[in-house]
Amino acid sequence: MALLLNNALQILLLALCASITLTVYATPQGRIVGGETVDIASAPHLVSIRYKRNASTPFSHRCSGTIYSEDIVLTTARCVIGLERQQLLIVAGSSYRSQSDGYVYLVKSIAIHPDFDIWFIDNDLALLRLEFPLTSQNVKVINPIKLAEQLPAAGSAATVAGWGAAAEYAEFEEQLQEANVRIVDTAQCKEAYGAGRISAAMLCAGGESANGVAVDACLGDAGSALVSNGTAVGLVSWGNGCGRVGYPGVYTNLVHFNEWISSEAIEPL
Repeated sequence: MALLLNNALQILLLALCASITLTVYATPQGRIVGGETVDIASAPHLVSIRYKRNASTPFSHRCSGTIYSEDIVLTTARCVIGLERQQLLIVAGSSYRSQSDGYVYLVKSIAIHPDFDIWFIDNDLALLRLEFPLTSQNVKVINPIKLAEQLPAAGSAATVAGWGAAAEYAEFEEQLQEANVRIVDTAQCKEAYGAGRISAAMLCAGGESANGVAVDACLGDAGSALVSNGTAVGLVSWGNGCGRVGYPGVYTNLVHFNEWISSEAIEPL
């Protein structure tokens, strides 16, 4: 009897661990802490990706997207992995997470990078093609952003915006937040996370406010562009919590994926 009970407890523990692991990786934990409230005009390349779990639930903000062209939005693979296009809506031109004052677009197709590794969050990139082109009537609030051709030097200034949580375990922000960060040296990032954990498909950025608070992206910001010198160099991807000293945010390295993005963005015949 004791042996049977012990086996049952082991099975239960294994099931719980599996459930926890799936929960961690099923939620896009792109990780704005230490930012300030801004209007969408400060980040006209940014869109809110809204997700509908099933027929009885409303669409709600899941993560962010970055406008690459009039009909292409870039985001992280973890934002959309396992989802159907019908479960997604793109809201552009709005400063708010839950309002519909912007322009709403349907998703035509989802392309996830073929080398995406969900366990190591490597090659964390996806491309969403829209059913209809983004409106160009108001370029102040809806505008593509160019991708950088080379990475900025360590220490270079950058910005990141999003509707994600302003602290770990906090609710998503209703109005867009933006923060100033700096590109972190790859060696320093590897020292924080481990040499084998940071690949060529990643780059790191972080900062500190005047009062010593760490500046970072957080839950709900995944897919937001890291912008330096007017170009997108990365997308919010993952990190160790939000705003933890010594652990910069890890971003998808867009320079690394320039060729794949260009080829994938070509409309198939």
